[in-house]
Amino acid sequence: MSADRPDSDPSAPDARPPSQERQWLQPTAEMDAPANLGRTSALQAAQSPAITRSILVVSALFLVALGIALAFIPWRQTVSGSGTVTAYAPEARPRTVESRISARVADWHVVEGDEVAKGDTVAVLEDLGSSYLDDQFADRVAAQRTRTLNGLRLEVERARQKLAQARQKRRSAEEKVSNATLGVSTARTRLARIEDLQDDGISSVRDLETARLKFRKARTDSVATAADLAAARRAVESARLNVERKEQKLAAKQAALSRKVDNARERASNAIVRAPIRGTVSSINRVGPGQIVKKGTTLATVAPNTDDRAAELFVSSIGASLIEPGRQVQLQFSGFPALQFSGLPDVSTGTFAGTVRFIDPVGDGSGRFRMLVVPDTSAGNPSWPSPQYLRQGAPAKGSVLLSSVSLGYEIWRRMNGLPPQLSTQQGTAPAK
Repeated sequence: MSADRPDSDPSAPDARPPSQERQWLQPTAEMDAPANLGRTSALQAAQSPAITRSILVVSALFLVALGIALAFIPWRQTVSGSGTVTAYAPEARPRTVESRISARVADWHVVEGDEVAKGDTVAVLEDLGSSYLDDQFADRVAAQRTRTLNGLRLEVERARQKLAQARQKRRSAEEKVSNATLGVSTARTRLARIEDLQDDGISSVRDLETARLKFRKARTDSVATAADLAAARRAVESARLNVERKEQKLAAKQAALSRKVDNARERASNAIVRAPIRGTVSSINRVGPGQIVKKGTTLATVAPNTDDRAAELFVSSIGASLIEPGRQVQLQFSGFPALQFSGLPDVSTGTFAGTVRFIDPVGDGSGRFRMLVVPDTSAGNPSWPSPQYLRQGAPAKGSVLLSSVSLGYEIWRRMNGLPPQLSTQQGTAPAK
């Protein structure tokens, strides 16, 4: 290998002495100085910055605190629903005023906002029926009823007179039968006596024949009077049935005509539309006279003046299975500022307390169930706003309070889509 390397020429301009060629391989003081190196050792380079260590410590402490909070912070499970404000009693809810006949609006006696009492006239209608255009139609029907009933009563009276006559004839026939029976008995006795005298030779043959003729005549008269009595009895029965038919016809005709008169008078009274309850006229649906309305058309709505109020809320089918009467409800009404925490009812503000009074056993067809919530009058609960500010029909939201669980369990339940936990004490409202 030394033969292949070229010999160095000392006379060449770039030629260096051997000592200078290997001088770069020898360590120097400048190379050992850390300041000249400009870098740290490997251990120092592997260490994390101080801010990163602080973030990790804070994160670990936060996770520990979060775990403790999830395990021990209580959370109230709820079932939410929405609806409107209404009244619990049916008579305290708004009532519609409807037309009972097909007619034309003749005149309005009220305007929106008027206070009306029960029975006050709201509107006057004109009946479109041809028979009822006459204002005196009911009176004419009543007069016709009187004339017809008088004629039928006269027929009944005549039938009763005929029945009395038939009974008189029957009594006369009974007396004749009694006399004929007595005559037969007398004739038989006389005939027997004459026959005895004839045997003794005292009576003549003529007297015997005369007695026999009288006995035959008495028997014939007895048979005739018995036939007359049977005919009289049949006449009495026929007269009695005739009286019953006349009386039944009178009763049926009287009922039919009375019903016709009542219908005519009711139809005439239906032309006057009256307020069904005491309250305020909230709306008029058919404005202005001259409009034609059909039977059952809503003419106006009357809102009662009452303090009876309730919340009509709709909940899901799952929520309905967890709710029973007596459960407490946290309500929020539209227009009233509130800060509501469904899981922390004690922290919520601006809400009102209620109690579930009733829940429908049948849904509304869309998977929702209606429930009525009444004010909770227990001590410490704020009363609902007055009817002047909280009116029927105002939107409302509510949360039915169920069991108390931990916050961690509630998060786990919602992440897994599980229903709320059902309380083991059914029928008892849990304490707030």
